[in-house]
Amino acid sequence: MVLFPRFWRGLPYPPEYLAEVYREIDMVEDPSLYKAHDMPVTLPQALSAPTPRQNPPASVDKFYRPSEPILVRSPFGLAAKGAKGYEDKLVKGLIKQQFQDKTDIDYDVIDFVQHVWKFKPEDIPYSSYELDRANCHSYAKLEYERIDGISYQEITGERACCSAFENIIRGVCHELTPAIPSDEREFPLVFSFLHDRTPKGDYGKFKPDFGYAPAVEVNEHTWAHWGAYGELKKKRVTPNIGPTTRIVVTKTMIERLVKEWELRQRPDKRKDTDSSSSASTSNHATLSPAASPTTQSRKRKRKAKAPAEPRVSKRTKTSHGTRRVVDLTGNEIQSAKYANELLSHGIRNYATGFLVEETSMSLWYVDRMGLVKSRSFDIFRNPQLFLLVIAALHFANRAQLGMNPLIEFPPGVFQSYDRAVLRLPRAVDHAKEPVEELTFGLRITKAKPLVVAYGALGRGTTIIPVKAQGRARELFGSENLVAKMSWQPINREDTEDQLIRVIRRKLGKRKKTRRYLKHIVDLKCSLDLTDAELTLPRASMMLPEAYEPRLFRVLILREYLPLEYVRGLDDFQRIFIDAVKAHHKVYEIAGVLHCDISAGNVVFYRDDVGHAIGVLADWDLAAYKLNSDDVEKWMRLVEAKGIERASESSTLQEDKDSGAAPPDGDSSPLNNHGKRVPRYRTGTGPFMALDLLKSIPIFHGYRHDLESFYYLLCYFCATFNPPKPSESKGTFRFLAGWENGNLSAVANAKMAFLFDEKDDPEDKLNTFDSLFKDTHEVYRPMVINWIQPLSSLFMTVPKVCTDIAFTIALIRAARKAGDVRKERQLTKKLKRRCEEADEYFTYDKFMEVLLL
Repeated sequence: MVLFPRFWRGLPYPPEYLAEVYREIDMVEDPSLYKAHDMPVTLPQALSAPTPRQNPPASVDKFYRPSEPILVRSPFGLAAKGAKGYEDKLVKGLIKQQFQDKTDIDYDVIDFVQHVWKFKPEDIPYSSYELDRANCHSYAKLEYERIDGISYQEITGERACCSAFENIIRGVCHELTPAIPSDEREFPLVFSFLHDRTPKGDYGKFKPDFGYAPAVEVNEHTWAHWGAYGELKKKRVTPNIGPTTRIVVTKTMIERLVKEWELRQRPDKRKDTDSSSSASTSNHATLSPAASPTTQSRKRKRKAKAPAEPRVSKRTKTSHGTRRVVDLTGNEIQSAKYANELLSHGIRNYATGFLVEETSMSLWYVDRMGLVKSRSFDIFRNPQLFLLVIAALHFANRAQLGMNPLIEFPPGVFQSYDRAVLRLPRAVDHAKEPVEELTFGLRITKAKPLVVAYGALGRGTTIIPVKAQGRARELFGSENLVAKMSWQPINREDTEDQLIRVIRRKLGKRKKTRRYLKHIVDLKCSLDLTDAELTLPRASMMLPEAYEPRLFRVLILREYLPLEYVRGLDDFQRIFIDAVKAHHKVYEIAGVLHCDISAGNVVFYRDDVGHAIGVLADWDLAAYKLNSDDVEKWMRLVEAKGIERASESSTLQEDKDSGAAPPDGDSSPLNNHGKRVPRYRTGTGPFMALDLLKSIPIFHGYRHDLESFYYLLCYFCATFNPPKPSESKGTFRFLAGWENGNLSAVANAKMAFLFDEKDDPEDKLNTFDSLFKDTHEVYRPMVINWIQPLSSLFMTVPKVCTDIAFTIALIRAARKAGDVRKERQLTKKLKRRCEEADEYFTYDKFMEVLLL
C-alpha cells in the first residue's frame, strides 16, 4: 500500500502485487528452499571487507527486446500476452490453494438469504408466481429462439440456457417490482446475460455469465458497479419440462416457507433436517400431470430435537482448532474466481453470487476471511427457494450486496462515486482523543483513482482520495487526504495507527528529533470496527471460527506524492536521504522497524519553496525491534518454539499480514488456544532482504531494512523514466527477475546481481551492468557515486545468508539427534553471526556513501 503510488495510475497489474501475492494472499513457495541438503557442506569464513567490484564487460543481452512477445503484468507473475489461457489457469490455481482451508459448504439456503442479504421468507409479497413456461422449456432443452425485430436466430447449448435463464429471472423481478414502491428500492439493478463480454476492471479479463448490475449496454459493464455475479453450467437436457409445464410458487408454498423460517427463530421448537430437506413439505414445483404425473410432496425426515446450527459437510468437518480443507471442483473454482474478482473492485466488504449446475443452484458468499457456499437446491423442484433468492437480490440495498456501509451514496442508480461521502460514526484522533461523527467527501478522479488490493482474502487494502467536510474540516483543514481501509488480523497488538502515534510522540518529545516528524506519515484519525459493528454477515452466520479473524480499520492520512513525480536527481537524492535518516531515527528513538521499505512506501511532498520532503508511509507491517544481544529472549524463542519457528513470535513476524503459507502445509505454530496460525513474512518481493526471501528463520533486523533501501535505490535507477516536458510524472519499467510472484525466482535474481555471475546464461538480465544499462542519463551519476560503492558493502549479503542458513541447519540436526549441548553451542554461534552482520551492515557505512 502507498498513497497513490506509480502503479495505481494506469498500470493494470502493479509490479508490487506480483510480489505481494504472498503478502495479501497465501502463496506457497518452492519447498526446496527449506531442505537442509541444499545448504553448503562447509561453513563460510568470517566476515571480511570485500574487494571493490571490478567493472565487468558490457553485456550483449538486451534488457528489453521489442521483437519478443509483449510481457504483461498480472497479480501472479509475468506471462506472455499471447499465451492463451495463462491468466485463467494461474488464477484458478491460486483460488484453489487460497480457499481450500477457508471454506464452509452446505450452508442452509434460508439462513444464507437471511444473514447475507437480510431478507426473510415473510418479506416475499404474498401472491402466486409462475416461471415463464417457454423459457423454462428452452432452458431444459438447451434451445432458444431469439427474435430481434425481423431478425430470427436459433441458439443452442449453454448460451441458449443463459438467455432463457435471464428471461426467467427478469420475469420474476417484473412480478415482484410492483409489490414495493419504487422509491423504497434503494439499488435498482437488473440481471444481465453478458453474451461472452468482459466486464471492465483492473485485473483479469474474465467473462462471467451474469452480472447483477445497473441497466447499461452489455459492453459497458464494470466490476466495480456490480451487486452480484452469476455463473451457469448446463450440458444435459432436463427431462419432464415441456412447453406446457407449469412451475408455480403458490401462496401456500410461501406460507409454508415462512412457517419453516419462523420455526428456525425458536430453537426450542426447531427441528433439524437432513441435507435433502432444505425446504418444507412443499419443496416441489407444481408441474402439469403430463409432465410429472408422479410428483408428490416430499416428507420431511426428522432427527432428535436439537438447536439447528449451520451444518458442514463431511468434507469440511470442523472443530475448534481443526483446519478445514475443501477440494473445490472445476465449476466451484470458476465461481470463486468471479467472487475474487468482484471483491477486488469497488469499496466492498464482501461479494455474493450464485452458481447453477444443470438445474441445481448454490449461493456464494466471500469476505476477507473465507468463503461460504450454500447447499444446492433444484430451481424447478424447489421454486419457492428460487423465488426467495431472486426476491432477496431484487430488494437488496448496497450494503446488503456487500458494499461498505460507511459509504453513503446519493439516490439513484449507482454508476460512480460522485457525490458519495465517507461517514465515520466515531474516530480517535492523532492524540488518541475520541471525536464524534466525521464526514469526508470522496474525490475519486482519473488522476486519483480508487485503489483496491487484488484478491478476496487478506487485508483487502483500499485507498480512497477524500476531502474533509463539516466537523472533520474544522479538525483537519482543507488539505488533500486519503482514507486507507483494510481488514487487519484481530490478534495483532502493534497496529499501524498505534505505531505511528508512538513514533510521532517519541520524536516530538525532543527538540533535536522533532524535525523528523515531517518525514513520518501524518495520521489524522483512525477507527476500528468489529465484523458485528459493521454488520458483516459472518458475524451472525454461526460459522466455525475463521481461519484468521479480522477487524475493519480506517485510517485518515495526509496525501503524498509517489516517486513518479520526482523532477530530477536532486529531488530523488533529497527524498531518499530523508527516508533513510528518518528510518534510522525511528529505530533509535522509538525502537520500531518499518519492515516494508519499497518504491511504493517512500513518498514525498513539497514545502513552501518547492523542495521535496521525503516521507516514510505504510507502517502496517512495522514491528518493535528485537536486539540480537538479548540472549535470554533469543534463547527462549529457540528453545520454546524451535529455530524454525523463532521468526514467528508475536514480537517478530507472526502477526504480519504478508500471507505466505508454509510449504509443508502443517508447520505453522500453535497459539494459546491450540489453533494453527499462518506463517508470515514481511516485505515486498523486489525490495526484500535476501535471507528473508530465502525463508531463513531469523528475526527482522535493522540490516534487513537497510538492504531494502539499497534495492530501492537500484530499482529506481534501473527502471525509472523521467517525465517528458509536457508531462508531470514519469514511469517505471518492469524489472525482470525482481518482480516475480515466486520468492525463489526473486532470490535467485538478487543473488546473480550481488554476485555478478556473468557466466550464468539464465541470469544475464540481473547482472550488475545489464541491470543499469538502460538507466536514464539524469540518474547515471547516482549509479557511479552511490550504487557502485554500496555494492562493495552488500555483495557480502549472500555469504551472510548462507552462513546463517547453514548454522540453522546444524541446529536442526542437533535437535533431531537430541544433542542439547551442541544445540546450545550452535545457537550461541548463530547469535554471534547475527551480531557480526549487524555490526557490518550499519547506518554509518550506508550514509558515508550517500553524503560524500
